[in-house]
Amino acid sequence: MLQVHGTFYLIALYIQRPKIAALMSDMRKRFWSIENYNCSSLRKEYLEESHSLRTKCISYVGIMLLCATVFCYGRIIQDGEKNIDNMLFKSYIPEFVDFWILFAWEHIPASGLVVLELSLDVIVLNMLTMTKLQFRLLRYEIENMFCDNRHNSDFDLRIKRCSDHHTFLLEFRAMLNDTFSYLMLIYMGVIILILCIEMYLIMSLDSLADVLGAAVYAAQMFFEFFICYCCPAQDLKDEAELLSQALYFNDWHLHPSRYKNFAILLGKSQIKVIYSAGGLMNLDLQTGMAAVKTMLSYSMFLQTMTQLEAN
Repeated sequence: MLQVHGTFYLIALYIQRPKIAALMSDMRKRFWSIENYNCSSLRKEYLEESHSLRTKCISYVGIMLLCATVFCYGRIIQDGEKNIDNMLFKSYIPEFVDFWILFAWEHIPASGLVVLELSLDVIVLNMLTMTKLQFRLLRYEIENMFCDNRHNSDFDLRIKRCSDHHTFLLEFRAMLNDTFSYLMLIYMGVIILILCIEMYLIMSLDSLADVLGAAVYAAQMFFEFFICYCCPAQDLKDEAELLSQALYFNDWHLHPSRYKNFAILLGKSQIKVIYSAGGLMNLDLQTGMAAVKTMLSYSMFLQTMTQLEAN
């Protein structure tokens, strides 16, 4: 299943590489920079979120490396025997090839699998989090639009700037969904299947080493699913919803000449910023918990059927 997971990621990155490059280019060129803001509380919030993102990435890399270490060396450390079952991947060992040479050679595809899983997960995590921060900067602009005395033309320019950036963020979200939506639908099917099997193995295996290996892999998959996908998608959705509240509770009613511009912004702010999986389900914490419930139900069903057959 690990190889299926890695192969799926490789295909996804290869097929979607032009769109991913376009998304990254838009982030570099059109995302607002926190360096342009002097508000200490906003800069502190932005930096804390950036630090949290960095911590999540480092934690995920650490868990992935731990999982890879257990997967690669757990069996050989347990019994120390030089046989096919203790290779990184089940493969034929020719008589003229030393076990340790082939064991070392298999580190190349194993390293590739780790890099593939890390790359796509970290890309999605960063894009969702940075998009959320852009909505936060946009909300700050709107909240402070009438806080200082400026010329009418300056207000008009600020409203236009906010409207244009909001339009861009909606387009960016649409492109993000277009790039990863159907891939996420397949991914959810794969990860639910993997976790069902791993949880079933945890309840069925007798060997402590095998149980620990399955538990570490299951923990890594849960962390990947929630921290890299469900939680940032939920945060993005929540931040986008706060934008409409900031618009409505602003002092726009004191500026009749700008009713039209604010009405347009209010209308656009009602568009839901949702990261979906194939357009069939929204990817958020509610979907994540429903997926966990499904995994537990199927794993318990498999365990029950196994016990009935044994009896």
